[in-house]
Amino acid sequence: MILFQWIPCHRRIDRSIKISNYTFPLCARCSGIVIGYLFLPLLFLQSHYLKWWLIPLLMIPLLIDGFTQKWKWRESNNSLRIITGILFGIAQCILIVKTVIFLLKYL
Repeated sequence: MILFQWIPCHRRIDRSIKISNYTFPLCARCSGIVIGYLFLPLLFLQSHYLKWWLIPLLMIPLLIDGFTQKWKWRESNNSLRIITGILFGIAQCILIVKTVIFLLKYL
């Protein structure tokens, strides 16, 4: 799918989500991150509840999963990759929301 070609992803077939005969164009982790981005409008509506400390808290699971796999300490699976990807995508959205609100407030 041309829509996702600009996203930097290794696109390994064995790490991509498959439904029936269709394989998603991104790996499970990147697909999870994109799914996490869908929470952006909801997070803007709930921005007064968001705290800065949530950002690293939600990013840490992906970093642990990714680096422990990279260092060959263990093998991850697509379910874990998509869950940690969603958390990471939500953390990036919180960073965007908090930054936009900060800039609007102080500039």
